Amino acid sequence: MKAHKPTLEKSIFKATFLILIAHQLFKLAGLIQAKAMGHYLPQDAFDVVYVFAFENCIYLLFLIGEEVLGPAFLPVFMREMNVKSEKSAWAFANTILTLQFIVLACLALALCLFPGSAVSFLTQWSAVASPEKFKLAQDSVRSLAPALIGLSLGSTTYVLLNSYKRFFLAAFGDAVWKFCVVAFLLAGTLSSKDSARMLVWGLVAGSLCKLLTHLFGLRDKLRNFRPALNLSHPAFKTMLMLAVPLLLGILVAKMRDQVNHVYLLSSLDRSGLMQANSMGRKLQSTLLYLVPYTLSIAAFPFFCDLVSKEDAAGLGHLVTRFGRMLLSLFAPVAFFVAVAAVPLTAFIFGGGYFDEVAVRRTSVALTFYTFALPAAAIETLVMQAFFANRRMITVTLIGIVFSSLSMVFSWIGIRYYGGRDLVVLAFIAGGFTVSRLLKCFTLVEMLKKNAPVFPLVETLIFLMRVSAAAGCAAFGAWMSLRVGWLSGVGGKAGEALRLAVAGGVFGVLYLAAAYGLRIAEMHEVFSLVRNKLRKQA
Repeated sequence: MKAHKPTLEKSIFKATFLILIAHQLFKLAGLIQAKAMGHYLPQDAFDVVYVFAFENCIYLLFLIGEEVLGPAFLPVFMREMNVKSEKSAWAFANTILTLQFIVLACLALALCLFPGSAVSFLTQWSAVASPEKFKLAQDSVRSLAPALIGLSLGSTTYVLLNSYKRFFLAAFGDAVWKFCVVAFLLAGTLSSKDSARMLVWGLVAGSLCKLLTHLFGLRDKLRNFRPALNLSHPAFKTMLMLAVPLLLGILVAKMRDQVNHVYLLSSLDRSGLMQANSMGRKLQSTLLYLVPYTLSIAAFPFFCDLVSKEDAAGLGHLVTRFGRMLLSLFAPVAFFVAVAAVPLTAFIFGGGYFDEVAVRRTSVALTFYTFALPAAAIETLVMQAFFANRRMITVTLIGIVFSSLSMVFSWIGIRYYGGRDLVVLAFIAGGFTVSRLLKCFTLVEMLKKNAPVFPLVETLIFLMRVSAAAGCAAFGAWMSLRVGWLSGVGGKAGEALRLAVAGGVFGVLYLAAAYGLRIAEMHEVFSLVRNKLRKQA
C-alpha cells in the first residue's frame, strides 16, 4: 500500500502543475478584466450588466450544471471506460451531451423571450420603481443568453478532457474565454464604444472560444460523438442517482449567492454595493481557483482509483498531506490581507469610476471573504473525496444547512444595519466565512467514516502553530504599513511600494516563524515546486 503513495503524489502534483499554468493565465485575464470593468464601467452599469445579468443569472445557471456534471459524470464515465469499453462510455456521454444541448437551447430561448421575468424573479427591481436598471437588466440578460450554451457545453467537454488526463487544454479553455472578454473591452475603450455593450459581446464570444478550445483538445475522440438519447443506458441511470441529491444542494448554494449578492442588496437602491461585494470576492476566489481547486481537479481521478481499490488509508493520507500544505499556505494569506486590504484594493482596482468610497467598501468585503480561504481550500479537497466515495446525500445535507446559515447572517445585516454600507458588507462576507468554517469542520468529521483524515489533536496543534506564525508576521506587516515614512506615501507607486515592503516583512517573518515552529509543510511545498521547475528547465 505504501509503495504507490510517492508515485500517486508525484502524478497528482504533475497534473496540478499543468492545470495551474492554464489557471494562472485564466486568472491573469480575469484580473485584467476586473480592473478594466472597475475603471471604465459606471457603478450602475457594473451592478446591472456584470454582477446581476452575468454573474448572478447566466453564470449562476452555468455553475449549477457544472457543479453537478463534474462530480456525477466523471466517475461514471471513467468506470464505464475502465470496466466496460470506451465505446460504452461514449454512448453514455453522447446521451448527456445531447440532452444537455436540448435543455440549454430551451433555457437560452426562454431568457431571450422573457428576460423581464428573470429580472423580476432574481431582483427587487421593477419597471415602475427602477425603470432604468430594469430595462438595462432585461437587455443584458437577452444579449447574454447564448453564452449559456457555450459555457455549459464547455463544462462537459472539460470533464471529458480530464478523464483522458488532458488537464492543460481543459483549463486553458477558461483562459481563452477571459482573454476574449478583455480583448472586446479594450477594443471598446479604444474605439469609444459603449463599454457595457462590448463586455456583453466579449462574454458571448468568449464562451464559444472556450468550447472550441476543448473540441480541439478532443479532436481525436470526436469520431465517437453521435447525437443520441439512450435514456435506458445503465450509466445514465447511475449518474442520475448521483446527480439528483447534488442538484438539490447546489440549487440551495446558488440561492444563497443570489440572495446575498443581488436580491438583498438590490433592496437598498444604492449603487456600488454589489460591485464592492463582487470585487471583494475576487482575491479569495482567484487564489482558491488557482491552487486548491486546481489540486482537487488533478486529484479527483486518482481519488476515484483509490476508492475503487478500497484503499481508505491511501486516500486519508493524501487528503491530510495535501490539506496541511494548503493550510500552511493560505492561513498566512488571510492574515496578510487583513492588515493590507486597503492598499491592496486601491492598488489593484483604484482609478476611474472606482473611487475612495469603492476602495473602503471593497476592502471590508475583501478582508472577511479572504478569511474563508483556508476552510474553502480544505473543503475543495474533502469534497472530491466524498464524490469519489459517492456520498452525495451527505454533502448535500451539510451544504443546505450552512448555506441557510449564511443567508440568515446576510438578512440580519440588511434588516438591522441597512443604512450602514460597511456593516452590511461585513455581515454578508463575514456570514459566508463563518458558515464556511463550520461546514469545513463538519465535512472533515463526516469523511472520517470513509478515510482516516486530519487526526484531531495533531491537526489542532498544527493549526495553532500556523496561526502563531501568521499572527507574528501579520503584526510585523501592520507595523511596516503604519509606522515610519511609508505610512504617508500615496498614489499607485506609493501603494505598490507599501505592499512590497509589507509583503517582504510578512514573508520573512512567516518563514522564520515556520522554521522555528517546525512547520515542515512549507519546506515540502517549496521542494515540490523547485523540483518541478528544475525538470521543466
